[in-house]
Order: sequence, then C-alpha cells, then structure tokens
Amino acid sequence: MTMKRKKLDVVIVGGGMIGLSLAIRLAQQNRRVMVLERHSQPELSEELALRVSALNDRSRSVLKDCGAWPLVQEHRSGPYQSMQVWDKDSPAHIEFSAREINAADLGAIVENNVVEHFLWHRAEQVGVDILQTQQWTMVHAGDDSHPAEIDVGEWLLSADLIVGADGGRSKVRQYAELPLTFWDYGQQGIVANIRTEQPHNGVARQVFLPTGPLALLPTPDSHTVSIVWSADEDLAKNLLNEPVERFAKQVETESGRVLGGCECVSDIKAFPLKMQYARQWYQHRIVLAGDAAHTIHPLAGQGANLGFGDVKALTEKIEGVDLSSLTQLHRSLSAYQRERKADTQLMIAAMETFKRGFGTANPVVKGLRALAFALPNKLTFLKRKLAEIALGTDPQS
Repeated sequence: MTMKRKKLDVVIVGGGMIGLSLAIRLAQQNRRVMVLERHSQPELSEELALRVSALNDRSRSVLKDCGAWPLVQEHRSGPYQSMQVWDKDSPAHIEFSAREINAADLGAIVENNVVEHFLWHRAEQVGVDILQTQQWTMVHAGDDSHPAEIDVGEWLLSADLIVGADGGRSKVRQYAELPLTFWDYGQQGIVANIRTEQPHNGVARQVFLPTGPLALLPTPDSHTVSIVWSADEDLAKNLLNEPVERFAKQVETESGRVLGGCECVSDIKAFPLKMQYARQWYQHRIVLAGDAAHTIHPLAGQGANLGFGDVKALTEKIEGVDLSSLTQLHRSLSAYQRERKADTQLMIAAMETFKRGFGTANPVVKGLRALAFALPNKLTFLKRKLAEIALGTDPQS
C-alpha cells in the first residue's frame, strides 16, 4: 500500500498545554500545523483535578492570545491575591500581596486538564490538525535541502520544523540525541485536594519543612486547597500508606493548622521529582519546548510558566521566518535557545538554592534563612519586587 504524504510547516509532538498553545500561536501566523497527541481531548468534570499549575500574568497573556483564557476563567480558575511563606523550624516568614503592586492578583491556580480542554477546542477552531496517535517514527531530521519526516502509519508527514513538546521523557529529544543534565531530588510530589475548616481567602501558602515544602494552593472553592507536598522518599512512602484521615491530619499538623481542621476529599497521588535540563535545545530541524527541554522542582510552581515562556519566545523568534531555509531557521532557533536557556538556568539555580537552604537543620543555615526572610518582610520595595516576580511582570525576571 502506498503511503500518503502530507506537507506541513510545523509538526508538534505533544498536545499538552505547551504543545497546543504553541500550535495555536503558529496557526495564527498562518503556518500549517499538526499536533501529534497520544490521548484524546480531556473532558471537563465537576470534580477538581489533582494536577494544577500556578500561572503568572505572562502565562495567562499567552492563553489570552490563544483565545483560551476567557474560557478557562468562565469554567473554573482560582486567582490568588497574596502569598505567605514560612519555615516550620524558625521564625522565618514573609508575606506579600497584589495590593503592593496595584494588581488584581498575583496569579491563578488552574487545572491542567481544563486548560488543555479549551486549548484543544481553540486549536481546532483556528485550523490546527490534531492527530491522536500513540505510534510515530522519526524518519529524517531534515537538512539544508530536505524537510524533516515523521511516519505516522498511513501518512508520511514532512515539515520544516518538528517541535518536541512531549514531556520529560521526550522521544523527540531522545531521537535528536540532545544532551541532558539530570539529577534526582530524592523526593516525591504528593498531590491531593483538602477541605479546610477555615477559608483560604485567596492566599497561596507554603511551609518549608525539613523533609520538603508543603504548598496549600487556593481553589475556586473557598474551603478547598490543592496541596503539593514535596516529601523526601521515606516520608512520601509513609504518607502514601496512611489512611486518608491520617494523611489529612498530617497536612493539618505540618501546616500549623493555618486553615484549621483538614479533610482529604480526593485521591492521593505522587510523582517523582527530578531536574532535567537539555544542554542543547535544537538540532537540524528539531527543537524542544516545555518539559522536553526542562523540568524543575515544583516548590515555586514555575514549571508551567517556564513552558509558556518557551511558547512566547519561540513564536516570536520564528515569526516571518522562511522555515524552509535552514540558515534562517537556525538563526532563529539559536536566539530562542539563548533566551530560554538563560531564564531556565536562573530558575533551576534558584530552586536548588531554596531546596538546599530549607532542607537542612543546620542552626547557622536556619539563622541565615530567618534573616533572609525577615529583611524583605520589613522593606516595602523588596516585597514589591517579589510580588512583581511572582506575577511575571518584573522586567528583570
């Protein structure tokens, strides 16, 4: 049987938040785009999902440009107006709010599957082809005179650019043999939804424990928070084996009963925490974006924001570029890599500093971190700067 051929400008492997938003932005540039995705369009549910992201203003602006953010807002999103961060074993604490920078909020907690649902909807509206398939084979990475080629069974797809947006275990990255820096944090990220005695009042909270940070993220339900507990392996194993009542009691105790009594109202899931960083982001006609290029510790909730930063930068760098010209393409991809590697390296370094600084009982380190927290809490301009960084409006962030 003769294989049918289809010529495209861009093929994106991975139809999550990053892949779909990138596809929409490129389709808006009149590019012919196809997305390859293993799963079907996520369905909306009345139940709050476990996997959530804290989106800053820059990420939401990408979704607005895609036409998806109003749909997400209308369905369900949880804006938060302030943040409280404290250390369980020292007086260290800091609070800052949107009011300090005259903003309506500092960000919004969204369910990943809700964002993906509406991005999928918008992608189809703007003419993106979405092919649901679990099997594909890279035939050719492309060169000066030939496009890249992907075999998807009945079709042979050729494209001037292949984007790997297929997550931390990216097949695209593996095929291109792009070098990877990797380390295991030795922790599990435990996620659950917790009903609380007291309302969260739109405050994102995080307590640093010797065994890892515990975040309590506000949801649209004023008495429900989404938790992300980055727990050391031994503690994570014990927590996952606890009855749900005992697990909720642990959250209540370790958070200092900041929201009163706690009740677990969802399943309890866990995922391994690893840092991955591609030392090279493109090769031939292949480029990486999102978790395929970088995964970081979730303690500051910046993973999705980094990915949306990739979307913004890549679409800007290749706008108006003749993708069939490898010289023009590589010039654009080099600029994209340079910009995004700098941002990613800075975030990875910051996350590692936080993890090491708070994951120790050393009394000298504990004293230093108490001092570090106390200083911006007393200085208005520093608190304002932290709020701007959280929101994603700080020009130096």
